[in-house]
Amino acid sequence: MAYKALKSKGGKIVLKLERGDDVLESITQFIEDYEVRDGVLLAGIGSLSKLGMHYVVPYEDFPEMTEDEDELDERIVSEGAWEVGNMQGMIHDGKPHVHLTVYSPERDQTISGHLESGCRVHTLMEMVLEPLEGLESS
Repeated sequence: MAYKALKSKGGKIVLKLERGDDVLESITQFIEDYEVRDGVLLAGIGSLSKLGMHYVVPYEDFPEMTEDEDELDERIVSEGAWEVGNMQGMIHDGKPHVHLTVYSPERDQTISGHLESGCRVHTLMEMVLEPLEGLESS
């Protein structure tokens, strides 16, 4: 994992990942290296050779949340070519919460959901992040 971070004068940072990098691990490492407590992932594009994500499954009535919210999610782990059309999210208390929309030409399938560890960059991944300072909970 050898991400490149390019910082603009305005405070935004372009994060570039290369083939084989784990997307979530790279974002997490960047957060630790640059001591980002809070921030926003404004955009991300690229391609994946392995997809790891989850999304909420359909249900008739909104279920009561339990400590194990995993039962409400469908998990996907898939090898193959995936094009990332959009990626955005938040960083809060040093933890990333990232959503993405991907398309597989092999499957003619578009999926949107929550990024998980295991997503591997196929050729390139580029993201724009902006650290936010002074956020307080209300």
